Amino acid sequence: MQFIVSKKEFIPPLIAPDIIETLGNDYEIWTYEDYERLPPLLVGVYSYSAIPKCLVPLSTQGLVKSGVFRLQREFVPGLYGNGVYVVVIDTGVNYAQEAFMTPEGKTKIAVLWDQNTDTVYSEDEINAAILSENPYESIPGDEDGHGTFVASVICGNDRPQDDFAGVAPQAKLIVVKLKRAPQNLYDFYFIPDRKIVYSEADVMRAVHFADEFAGQKGVPAVFCMALGCNNGSHTGAEDLSEYLDYITAKRGRAVVAAAGNEANSRHHYKGRITDTVDDIEINVEQDMDGFYLECWALSPELFTLSVISPSGQSNPAGVPMRPDSGEYSFLLEGTAVTIDYRQTGRQTRDMLIFIRFEKVVKGVWTIRVFPLMTIGGVFNMWLPMTGLLDTDVSFIVSEPDTTLTMPSDAKLVITAGGYNSLNDAILLESGRGFDADGGIKPDLVAPAVDITGANPRGMYIALSGTSAAAAITAAVAALIMEWMIVRGNLLLANGVDIKNAMVRNCRRKEKTDYPNKIFGYGFMNGFANF
Repeated sequence: MQFIVSKKEFIPPLIAPDIIETLGNDYEIWTYEDYERLPPLLVGVYSYSAIPKCLVPLSTQGLVKSGVFRLQREFVPGLYGNGVYVVVIDTGVNYAQEAFMTPEGKTKIAVLWDQNTDTVYSEDEINAAILSENPYESIPGDEDGHGTFVASVICGNDRPQDDFAGVAPQAKLIVVKLKRAPQNLYDFYFIPDRKIVYSEADVMRAVHFADEFAGQKGVPAVFCMALGCNNGSHTGAEDLSEYLDYITAKRGRAVVAAAGNEANSRHHYKGRITDTVDDIEINVEQDMDGFYLECWALSPELFTLSVISPSGQSNPAGVPMRPDSGEYSFLLEGTAVTIDYRQTGRQTRDMLIFIRFEKVVKGVWTIRVFPLMTIGGVFNMWLPMTGLLDTDVSFIVSEPDTTLTMPSDAKLVITAGGYNSLNDAILLESGRGFDADGGIKPDLVAPAVDITGANPRGMYIALSGTSAAAAITAAVAALIMEWMIVRGNLLLANGVDIKNAMVRNCRRKEKTDYPNKIFGYGFMNGFANF
């Protein structure tokens, strides 16, 4: 089991970890190889931020038939990503495919870390595997395909027969094949075993590895984060979000994050109350093992709540002014509910109410919210992402705004929503802003419908989703980084400089206010950046 520990909030552990990994100046990952000797995994036992969130790949919202535009020529002629690394932290890459090899038959991958075996493969080792009879027997590839698709959009070779070209075909890749999250996180978040999710701690370790490798080589790097989750306050205050902001501020680094595909999922509720109560109804379609809910209010708002079962039984409201945990049994339904109240966050001490429902029966469950100390009276609730539970759980009345997934809510990163380039219509699922404290997100939107890339078998298919938008945006960021740093036009550039160049030159519609919650500052327009 892993825990994320901020050095700013260091408390000596009661049980010493087996392994401590240092990530930069602010974070450590504590690993316990035998987690059965630890107390139960509950928010009431550990701090909320210490328990890693589970992130999932975001891309494939649909399979479509048409090809994709020639992105390289559309965006920036003459720049191909030469001298820049693009970091793909994902399901791996099928490196033996033609898309990831140079005209000389050499790999475009500078290094590959397989977290499953904790093995780092060099460029020479990958080249040797490519020449072998069965490459993936010596170095594992990508069994899922998400990472391969994302990487091919970024740097795939010209394929006239498929009407395809990667945006930055001369960029080199740093690939991290993430390992599956530990079973106790699956159990804690009620994630079905068939779903592949990744621990926030392992994603942070991957970011640190890529940053260190690029630093040792003296090469600028763009990070493509096509992963996300619904956890957190949606203010950019989670550990991974803050760590990505730290990376973004460094010279020669930029981070692009997909906005997620949650705008149409009915997983967000926004309330505003000051002197009454608010009843929020949640529909559970089928009996299930369980689900969780996070209710957040920005400091200094304070609320308390109770849960009402489909039969009408309710529990007493809690005590939010101090850490408080309560376990309640709903006898008619046979459901157990745990409610934890916490003041969390290193900067604002926002209020979190974390609720776990175990052995849930189908029907309408009601959350009754009581205001205790309010200024604006605003609170937000988020349910788990689409596909992470056994059955659909949704708010009967929901809010499509503030549906960006974490870590796309990070303040400094480039957050890419998705749109259809054929008609400028937003991708319906594309995560919307603003963030929960009014910060401008997404930053821009990029093509996300009918985007062609490689599948695990080397065939070229078209998919839709904001992972495709993030891949395109990361590749364009690599071209800008080549122009700024590799070609010597702005040697001290970092991710903020690149984001400013991109949002400043977005294409914008007339009679539309910008920035806005759907399109951010507008449509990415690579031509205008140079």
